[in-house]
Amino acid sequence: MPEQPPSRLRRPAIIIVFVLLGGAEGTWAARIPAIKSGLHLSAGTLGLALLGPALGCVLAMPAVGAILASVAPRRVVRVGLVAVAGFLPLTTIATSAWQLFVILTGWGAGIGIVDVGMNTEAAAVQDQLGRRVMSGFHGAYSVGGLVGAGLGAIAAATGVTARTTFIIAGALIAVAGLVSAQAFAARPAPHAAGPPGHRSRWPRWSWALLALGAMSFASFLGEGSASNWSAVYLHSSLGASPALAALGFTAFSTAMTAGRLSGDWLADRLGPVRLVRLSSAVAAVGFGGALLIGHVWSGLLGFALLGGGLSVVVPLAFTAAAGLGRPGPNLAMTTSAGYLGSMAGPPLIGGLAQITSLPAALGVVAVLCAMIVVLAGAIRSRTAQSAQAQPEPLTPLIP
Repeated sequence: MPEQPPSRLRRPAIIIVFVLLGGAEGTWAARIPAIKSGLHLSAGTLGLALLGPALGCVLAMPAVGAILASVAPRRVVRVGLVAVAGFLPLTTIATSAWQLFVILTGWGAGIGIVDVGMNTEAAAVQDQLGRRVMSGFHGAYSVGGLVGAGLGAIAAATGVTARTTFIIAGALIAVAGLVSAQAFAARPAPHAAGPPGHRSRWPRWSWALLALGAMSFASFLGEGSASNWSAVYLHSSLGASPALAALGFTAFSTAMTAGRLSGDWLADRLGPVRLVRLSSAVAAVGFGGALLIGHVWSGLLGFALLGGGLSVVVPLAFTAAAGLGRPGPNLAMTTSAGYLGSMAGPPLIGGLAQITSLPAALGVVAVLCAMIVVLAGAIRSRTAQSAQAQPEPLTPLIP
């Protein structure tokens, strides 16, 4: 049986894969206007096509979780990276919304494969190290998203075509990702097993796991709502200029990145349950209050508080899910619930806005943040329960 790489190699490799996946999604988001213009799509038709990535994730993740019970994360992540790198340039050869939807579904499946695989590997390394690092990994993903979006915007501003942008991005993801994945575990995590001689391919169902899935659903829904509706709300409801309205999601993303980069440090000092309760309460009160005030600057602050408040929820929920046993299947269930929230959020907010108003519809996000406060007890400190007696000494890459 192949020897497992040491965590001093696995940890930076995981960070690189998180950055690459975030960068892929950020680059895609920055070039969506070019794709829309090239295919002459209406906003409604584009919205339907953009359901593809979330659908692909939700379809792929349960199968990936089952596979990870007997297949090494290294192999799974490699397959996913090839799909992410390959499908991204293919979006530029679509000639219709239907073709774009199919390609994006395949791309989303690749994202789902990498997502479950890298989080399973991250949970195993966190166990091995004996200290919290999961939030830092997710912070790396957020940094990658910001960098990818920034580079994609620069490419658009300088006249580089979307096809060229995606070919370059795909090549970088393939090369850097496949090299980094070589340092991932070469065999399944030992605590993925069920009874002796048997590896369960399905989640270990419990009320705690269902609560963690609900928290992931709520957090992803909040993120998807901020991504899709922040600029619309600030411009159409509050009268901000288009340029100022665009800063809504920037404020959200920047605060989320900062929160994740400091999340491990905060969880060590406050405890995971207390941190999630406090941060999600800040998100609920801050964002809900901003909606009630109804001013442009309070709106920007509200989105920043929402991003910072939700930043630690998913990393800590994923850690807790992996700590319940059967990390691959459990993480697949939790991440699937999250992407369901991401997929359901934008149309839910849009439908409620038609019935009531956009500010009232966005109030659902504040209510879901309050729900996370109630469910936060499902998160427990499970780091290193299956680790070695002495964690490996390692200088933190992210404080």
